[in-house]
Amino acid sequence: MRNQIRSTDLLERVAKQTDGAEIYELHSLELPVRFRAGVLESVKVVETAGRALRIIKDGRLGFSTTTDLSDDTNLLQNALESARSGDPAPFRFPAKQPAPSVQCFDPHVEHLDEQKLIALGEEIVEKIKAYDATLQIDAWAVKELEEVTLCNTSGLELVSRRTVVSVGASVTRAQEGDILIIYDQDTSRRADKLDGTAVAQRIIERLRLAEKVAPVETKAMPVIFHRGGVLVLLMPFMVGLDGRNVFLGVSPLREKLNQKIFDERFSLIDDGTIDFAPRSTPYDDEGTPTARKFLVEKGVVKGFLYDLKSAALAKAQPTGNGFKSGFRGGGFRRPPGVAFTSGVIPPGEKPLDQVFKDLDEALVVEDVMQLGGGNPLAGEFSNPVLLGFLVRKGEIVGRVKNTMIAGNVYDLLKDKLIALSDRPEWVFGFVHTPAIALDGVSVASK
Repeated sequence: MRNQIRSTDLLERVAKQTDGAEIYELHSLELPVRFRAGVLESVKVVETAGRALRIIKDGRLGFSTTTDLSDDTNLLQNALESARSGDPAPFRFPAKQPAPSVQCFDPHVEHLDEQKLIALGEEIVEKIKAYDATLQIDAWAVKELEEVTLCNTSGLELVSRRTVVSVGASVTRAQEGDILIIYDQDTSRRADKLDGTAVAQRIIERLRLAEKVAPVETKAMPVIFHRGGVLVLLMPFMVGLDGRNVFLGVSPLREKLNQKIFDERFSLIDDGTIDFAPRSTPYDDEGTPTARKFLVEKGVVKGFLYDLKSAALAKAQPTGNGFKSGFRGGGFRRPPGVAFTSGVIPPGEKPLDQVFKDLDEALVVEDVMQLGGGNPLAGEFSNPVLLGFLVRKGEIVGRVKNTMIAGNVYDLLKDKLIALSDRPEWVFGFVHTPAIALDGVSVASK
């Protein structure tokens, strides 16, 4: 096998045959430890090395990837072939710009060995088993190390190292006519955020609340979106604030810039600069600096998210939201597209217990199935409730079964916002959010 070719050396050769080029190179090491049905199932090291080449040739985009880092011919030829029928290229690759200082790498993650990860998984399994040994418990603890090199023909050359750690569990209890599934995880870039005890305790808390089943009527009623349930509300924003959809004219927010269309208590921030958050990074996967930016501020639409291509089409500035993956970034096999970094919803003033007490009856939605159900582009959601609880007179009285929720996020956040709780939580390392109580949500139960 030939020796590996440095990205910068390859770029010099590519530049002679293109009008512009970008090379993205990824080296990653992943160590996942997984338990199935409470038993250690697998421990394996997954190493990835890959390179992506994106070019502009005769005004069109070409793209190709390879895992052969000694390849100095096929990668370019495949990209040139791709460019013959590629999309128009309305942008130039960026030069290096000043970027925020963001902590993305924790050296302690390097020293997490498989025994420590196994111990974390065992801790979760044993604590949940102590509560109920009949449950099926799947658990995991994972560490990832990444090194990304990005260079282009505009002189940009970046090297960044990143770490990600995740610990979590999924618990299932199957009985005749009833399947209960409870899921929880913590994700961060810091080793000291691996807390199996906290994950297990949150699952056990919900197991206790789920012991009783409470019937719920089919009607419009207050719904408190909590933890994973908040993602139901965020999904329409992910597509509605995407600069591609704004440019294409399919986003209902396209003509709402600087207009107040939501309750003034609601704000939404995209922030790629939070130290050690899983999607935090000084630059996106195209070399544009990330930032903390209001998308909605006190009910007013303040901006949209753009990668290089959508920004050029819309005659806007790229916002540092061009990523190769919709959730965590990284990867190399796909071109960049518009994606959130970390979503931040500022909290309100009421403790969650007080939100409960202020409502005679409400449904608390902790998790749903079919995230993205309905028509997110229009702001609409329609989801079966995976885990939800009924609140009466300020107290949770039981778990609901066979229940659906539906509504329009934009309408509900405009006229039906009851409260935001005062203590935000990280949900899957992706969004930092309080619980959000909305009135008039359609609830259907069999």
